[in-house]
Amino acid sequence: MFDEYQKPLEIAIVSIPSLGIGTNTNTQGFYSLQIPANQLLRIKVSYLGKSKDTTLQASENTILEINFYLKVTEIEAISVFGRKKDTLQRLEVSTFRLDAKRLEAMPSAFGDFNKILATLAGVVSNNELSSTYSVRGGNFDENLVYVNDIQIYRPFLIRAGQQEGLSFINPNLAQEVSFSSGGWQAKYGDKLSSVLSVNYRKPTCKGGSLTLGILNNQAHVEGLSKNQKFTYLLGIRRKSSRYLLRTLPVKGEYLPQFLDFQGYFTYQLSKKWSAELLTSYAQNRYLVRPASQQSTFGTINRVLRLFVAFEGQETMNYDITQNALKLTFQNEKLKSSWILSQVFTTEREYSEVEGGYRLCEINPNFGTQGFNECVLTVGIGSEYLHLRNRFQAQIYALENRSVYDWKANHRTEGGFRISHEVIDDILQEYNFLDSSGFVRINYRNFANNFLESNRFSAFLQHQWDIDIRQRLTAGVRLTYWDINREWVASPTLQYALRSARKDMIWKFAVGMYQQPPFYRELRSFEGNLNLALLAQKSWQAIIGNDWNFRGWSERKFRLTNEIYYKYLWDVVPYDVDNVRLRYYPTNEAFAYAYGWDMRISGELIKGTESWFSMSLMKTEENVAFDNKGFIRRPTDQRFTLGVYLEDYLPNNPTWRMNLNLVWGSGLPFNVPNNPNLRNVFQGKSFRRVDIGFSKFVDKVRFKGKTLFQSLWIGADILNLLAINNPVSYSWVSDLNGQRYAIPNALSARFLNLRVIVKW
Repeated sequence: MFDEYQKPLEIAIVSIPSLGIGTNTNTQGFYSLQIPANQLLRIKVSYLGKSKDTTLQASENTILEINFYLKVTEIEAISVFGRKKDTLQRLEVSTFRLDAKRLEAMPSAFGDFNKILATLAGVVSNNELSSTYSVRGGNFDENLVYVNDIQIYRPFLIRAGQQEGLSFINPNLAQEVSFSSGGWQAKYGDKLSSVLSVNYRKPTCKGGSLTLGILNNQAHVEGLSKNQKFTYLLGIRRKSSRYLLRTLPVKGEYLPQFLDFQGYFTYQLSKKWSAELLTSYAQNRYLVRPASQQSTFGTINRVLRLFVAFEGQETMNYDITQNALKLTFQNEKLKSSWILSQVFTTEREYSEVEGGYRLCEINPNFGTQGFNECVLTVGIGSEYLHLRNRFQAQIYALENRSVYDWKANHRTEGGFRISHEVIDDILQEYNFLDSSGFVRINYRNFANNFLESNRFSAFLQHQWDIDIRQRLTAGVRLTYWDINREWVASPTLQYALRSARKDMIWKFAVGMYQQPPFYRELRSFEGNLNLALLAQKSWQAIIGNDWNFRGWSERKFRLTNEIYYKYLWDVVPYDVDNVRLRYYPTNEAFAYAYGWDMRISGELIKGTESWFSMSLMKTEENVAFDNKGFIRRPTDQRFTLGVYLEDYLPNNPTWRMNLNLVWGSGLPFNVPNNPNLRNVFQGKSFRRVDIGFSKFVDKVRFKGKTLFQSLWIGADILNLLAINNPVSYSWVSDLNGQRYAIPNALSARFLNLRVIVKW
């Protein structure tokens, strides 16, 4: 399939409505369909909102070449240029389009979609057991996630990555994915760091897939009705992390069970009205009976070893239901959507674990008697942890999003959101340490909180395509919360200029971004709520460019560079323990973050896509209660490098290799429950290499019949270099009262096998 210039059209949809089948064109514009012979069939072709019908009398093998003319007048050429998806995305500041299908080949533990974000500039994700990530100095709670304009929430009580289920986004259902690391438009919600927006696809034919692996299993089916008014997408996933968790330093019996179901349904009510339903249910059960742990640490001259014997068990259960109904009206100029959504989560955390430890010095001298054995006991004691926590939340929301195209170069967007939240939180936990003949209570927290509140937000923005090379977008966002009774207005401004000579776009953005507190920020370490807490606020400025160019052998490459600065006030300080954020519910802090993000992507190997990302960043905060001036924030990772490489055998491209590398400098950490020693210690750097090898088979046939559209077989070596990356630190005392930070490492090297079948 080609356009009027005989250039191939990629991802054009070719379907036969009467048979309910269809396919997409590849990068060369080619497609293949199996249809009954000697029948007169109507073939429908769709591309970039345009469609074309033709008829075909097929013989045994028929080649149908279709020319799809996008340009009907000279003016139309300008219109098409401004509406190409790639160009639209490049005109937005700090925004990347991602290919959800690429995750199939990317080596990762659970096929979690968020892992593809870790290779982007400005994104930090140092825990393969978790789907959390931080962006440009922000934390895990500062990221917005949308699926088909519906806001998604993450669990509240999660302490460690191994307790997490899968992230909400199901790659099997996703079609378009965009990620913004800053400077986004006013139409998105009220957070400080990033926006991940995903659109689940509308099926054009029947199909499905099945993934079987050691660590995760998933399946999906899709299809449409005979009249093509009703479509459905159904996906189910099961996370099987038991074998990977056995490589953790803490040995014991791990019994995790994570299950996720999602459905996306659409119905064309009339020519102008359509309905969408998104439903999801996640059931997560985590049980571990720890037995023992052994950790070795120290310096060349003094090596220490910690032995721990455990008794008891730890349980973490949560169930999350998220549903949304969306009604959309659309004509030539106006598109207006009404969204009614509901979130219900129940989370329980029960733990009764006692660990007795012995800390000793070992002999590090190779070749001497007693090498690598304990020679002196320097500490002995036990620690007890008791948890009886329960959390329930219900969130109901009504939302409107509208877009009006005044002319070819003017677009106005506006909308509002009203939500009602009901939260019930019971906190019962304490921890004490018995060491050196005395008992010290580390913390004792008991609370019973109930909070019911309402939120309101609205936005208005206008986009002006000044000419074929310039775009200006200005907007404002307004929020109100009836608990602290604070109104906040957030203006934003973006400008993009396309170079006349090169395929380069210069981008500028400035705006105010604020984050009203959710329940997590309100609750102190002891469980008390500060209902007068104000929204965290920031001014952000970004300058960058986006350059498409041809490298060696005329291969396509893309280079992006951005420098940014954030000034934040009314900041709520926090500490990080694994993936749990513990807030000091006060606005008595100021902060800043600045940095440079660079990414180059393209055909390093012909016919593949690889990329290199690099980030330099510094973020510090000035907290009133410590009188220390500016100190490092918990997410202050100064240098980050992400690499993704694809390769294949030259004579047989169905055999492929995928390599994922992440390197990040050390994060600060602190002594727990000691505000005066926040972030004073430097952690070790994060280094991880995952590699995968795969074989792809197109059209699996048996006795002349096609059984499957494709078969993919892969083997991943996770943590190839077997590096013990620390995720958190435990503290123990010796006989003299001196405390030591014991690193808690992530998973070791692991071989994961996967098979993906599509039909």
